[in-house]
Formats: sequence, C-alpha cells, structure tokens
Amino acid sequence: MTKLLSVFAGTAPARAATSHYQEFGGGPGMSSMVNDFVNRVKVDPRIRTYFTHTNIPALKAALTNQFCNLEGGDCPFNMNMHTVHQSLGVTQAAFNALANDLTITMDNHHIPMDAQNNLLAKLAAMEPQVVTK
Repeated sequence: MTKLLSVFAGTAPARAATSHYQEFGGGPGMSSMVNDFVNRVKVDPRIRTYFTHTNIPALKAALTNQFCNLEGGDCPFNMNMHTVHQSLGVTQAAFNALANDLTITMDNHHIPMDAQNNLLAKLAAMEPQVVTK
C-alpha cells in the first residue's frame, strides 16, 4: 500500500519518455495482464458495481491500448478520461481500490517495479478526470 500512496502523490507526463512496454511482455503480456486485471476488478466487492453494465471485451481492449500507449508501445489511444467517467460517480475510495487491484495484478505478472511505478504515476495523474464524486 505504501507504493500506491507514494506514487499517487506525484504526476507524470501523459506518455513514457522511455518505453516500459517490453517489461510488460509487449502486446501479449500487456493483453494478459489487462485481462487478469479486469477479471479482478469486476469481482472486487469494493468496486464491482461500477462494472455491472460494462462491455467487458471493449473495456479490456481500451485498457490494453491505453496502458500500451502510456508505457511507450505503439498503440492508438485517444479517449478523454473525463468524458468516459463523468456519469459514473467514481469516488476516491473506488479509484484507490482500482489502483490496488492493478498493483496486485502487476505483481502477479512479475512486472518490474520501475514499470509498475511508471504506469501507476501516469494513471494517478488522471485522477482529477476520473474521480467525479
């Protein structure tokens, strides 16, 4: 949990200055990690209600592209985070639970700590556009 708190205190550029994409295993590794991550959040009692009416295959595809893009891969991603989340009523607690689930998933996939922190910092910088309640 300390890792999450320290990462969320900072901000980072929207895209990696250096690529961590290969540290996630490239396309196949990123896709596998995102698949496990989404499967984890959709059953997490802290946040599963946010995903009840979600198109899960579309969410997995969008997150795979987003994470790939943020970590320096050549994946297109141009969704506006405020627009995507504005009607969901995402709380700070839900945002933190999602980050916790992502950290657990990255640990389970043996993603190196520098790559984890890089992705978490970029996602933390999006907090003002995602947390709406």
